[in-house]
Amino acid sequence: MGPSPLAGGHHSTCWGRMDMVEDADSLRAQEREDIIMKYEKGHRAGLPEDMGPEPVGIYSSIDHFGILHETELPPVTAQEAKQMRREITRKSKWMEMLGQWETYKNSKKLIDRVYKGIPMNIRGQVWSVLLNIQEVKSKNPRTYKVMKEKGKRSSEHIHQIDLDMSGTLRTHIFFWDRYGAK
Repeated sequence: MGPSPLAGGHHSTCWGRMDMVEDADSLRAQEREDIIMKYEKGHRAGLPEDMGPEPVGIYSSIDHFGILHETELPPVTAQEAKQMRREITRKSKWMEMLGQWETYKNSKKLIDRVYKGIPMNIRGQVWSVLLNIQEVKSKNPRTYKVMKEKGKRSSEHIHQIDLDMSGTLRTHIFFWDRYGAK
């Protein structure tokens, strides 16, 4: 008779590897759950304030992209001032258009403004209206939540995303607060 599977033969090595794989899988699953919990609960869960740069007297050091620079930014040039005025004018026109959306939603003026460019600071809001997100969400009330939950439970990359978030653009105003809502 050959060696018993439990007596240290080939079969015990195979079972040992399977246990190690199962342990690694369960460890990854637990780690994923821990990371998800941190982002869902943020500082309410008693996590330390994992903040980026100290936000004291910073507004003269933040560029128009929201990135904090170590030194104060130089004064704006005439060209930059002109661009800033253009952006402010565009934004006010877009805000007016969004306020009267039913009038403008299928107009040539909307098409022309999209081609000219949507100001960066309201781009998300404009795309939300252009794609009619609120109506889509109201017609499918649970779909986003279900998709989000499926993604959280099945993603193999949550650990890497968390690592990337801790080091990516920590000087950007949205990423100072690692576990925050932004």
